[in-house]
Amino acid sequence: MSEILTHSRLACFRTCPRKHWMQYELGIRPDTDSFALRVGSAFHAALDMFEKGIQPDETLQRALEDPYDLALVAAMVYGHMERWNGEQLEVVATELQFDMPLRNPETGAPTQTWRMAGVIDRIVTLPDGRLALMEHKTTSRDFSPGADYWVRLHMDMQLSIYVIAARELGYDIATILYDVTRRPQLRPLKATPEEKRKYKATGELYANLRDRDETPEEFAARVGGDIESRPDDYFARIEIARLDQDLEECAAELWAQQRALREAQLANRWYRDPGACFSPYPCAYLPICQNRDLEEVTPTGFIRSAQQHPELATQGG
Repeated sequence: MSEILTHSRLACFRTCPRKHWMQYELGIRPDTDSFALRVGSAFHAALDMFEKGIQPDETLQRALEDPYDLALVAAMVYGHMERWNGEQLEVVATELQFDMPLRNPETGAPTQTWRMAGVIDRIVTLPDGRLALMEHKTTSRDFSPGADYWVRLHMDMQLSIYVIAARELGYDIATILYDVTRRPQLRPLKATPEEKRKYKATGELYANLRDRDETPEEFAARVGGDIESRPDDYFARIEIARLDQDLEECAAELWAQQRALREAQLANRWYRDPGACFSPYPCAYLPICQNRDLEEVTPTGFIRSAQQHPELATQGG
């Protein structure tokens, strides 16, 4: 029976085969999600609720245990809805799953080893009638006009894969509408340690000193106010083109990458890429990368998941 390939799995293998081995071959994953993943998943889930005409509060409360994470994401969601209120987009499909053959680009014959799967955020009709594949992303990176963030997207394999998949499902995709939301860098304000507090003659604390923690409600209001004051720094939408030549190149690259992955499986050789250990951020697997007994022992701080591809769960992540 053929195995599933996803864009996430291939991206992991390209980043570091050793990381792929731990994550996808052994099923070892961190026992807690990163802040970026928690925020992104909850944000996507809340947008899906809005699309269905349902207030997202309950969804966010289920997705986020920390009240400050909840306050942050709620401010992002409501800011996003306010920013794009009135946009004339007709939603054609949401959370669209695909599972398709992976074909040899020269012969058209499918490989018996893999099949390609994923979940497309949504497909929309633009005001001019064109059908667009729409992707929602959250990021902390700079996406101002002309930033490297946008240059990279013109080479992003995920977008090409999703266009190919959508067309195989019968959707005549003409373009990609990329919707990006910045994760606020603001964090909850904490009480100043007592030994560092300084008071005026009136008994008031000096500016920037606090005698109590900021509440989740106060934090939500502060984040919401920052978003409202500069929405263009938090939200952007841009069309990304995909020519037939781009899709042909993607198919050829997919074929080459699946062959490299299969060779690693057959040889059971999973080399490390030290260049990926700290770029763009510390790898979650760095503390256990040199462990010799991972096939038998699940390290502290990690779990062994039976769900090989959590990215296929249609929960907005």
